[in-house]
Amino acid sequence: MNLSPINYSNNVPEIVALLRTSLSDNHTTENFIWKHYNNPFGKSYGLLAWDKQKIVGARMFMFWEFRQANIILRAIRPVDTITHPEYRGKGIFKKLTLQGLEDCKGEYDFVFNTPNTNSFPGYIKMGWNKYDRYLFFKIALTINLKRKGSIKLLGQKEFELQNIDLSSPYFRTNFSSNYLRWRYLDEVYKVAKFEKDSIQLLLFYKLEKVKGVKALIIQDILGDYQMHKSAVTSLAAYINVYIVFYLNTPLLNLNFYISKRRQNSIVVIKGDKEKIPASLSFSAGDLEGRL
Repeated sequence: MNLSPINYSNNVPEIVALLRTSLSDNHTTENFIWKHYNNPFGKSYGLLAWDKQKIVGARMFMFWEFRQANIILRAIRPVDTITHPEYRGKGIFKKLTLQGLEDCKGEYDFVFNTPNTNSFPGYIKMGWNKYDRYLFFKIALTINLKRKGSIKLLGQKEFELQNIDLSSPYFRTNFSSNYLRWRYLDEVYKVAKFEKDSIQLLLFYKLEKVKGVKALIIQDILGDYQMHKSAVTSLAAYINVYIVFYLNTPLLNLNFYISKRRQNSIVVIKGDKEKIPASLSFSAGDLEGRL
């Protein structure tokens, strides 16, 4: 069995077919190229396991950036791991992970990932650490639906960042117009601009049903921290939605009176502890399953 880097010109259809066979029919060539080839943080490094001319395992290493003030940290997140059903139990997952991280050495400051409950124990055995600060979702009821500012719904390419305050005391995703247009390209996502007293915020969200009730799912909010709740309640009033679903994080200032804790989100981290900031934080947009 041999390992070799991905060739985007030749290997993508076979990788996608393997992903569809073992994981989900949602994997498509178009989505794979969007996610791994067009990522504004850099093209993903991919490592493949071969048995002669057959791909029997794949592991993609997706680049990411976190920023606080003028400091940018480069991270890598191993995703889209798959082993052919006939080759499981042979240590291919571990070989691909360890070799892939070694191949990318020097190109990242730390590694993070969002494993499911099945793969989580494997990460812990390989020496990863669980990161569990503020990583649980909450569902809230918006009682006061009076708008506290103006709301304008935008097209996915209509927003601008020039009047948005992107400062943060936390290391968070390095937001740019290119990143946001890439990340929220799918039509399932919506964008709204909130404005009050000449202060502007951008809200990236989607609408889904939670237990049969339409809910406002907050992905990212950019702008003045003190106005987050006003922006969300104004958007909820504008689109006539009473339920808000969001990741409880220091990046969001959403202290609703009626709220309930829901499921946790698992993140694991590996790397030099001196390079992993204590103020690292994530948004729902960072941790969504499609990434």
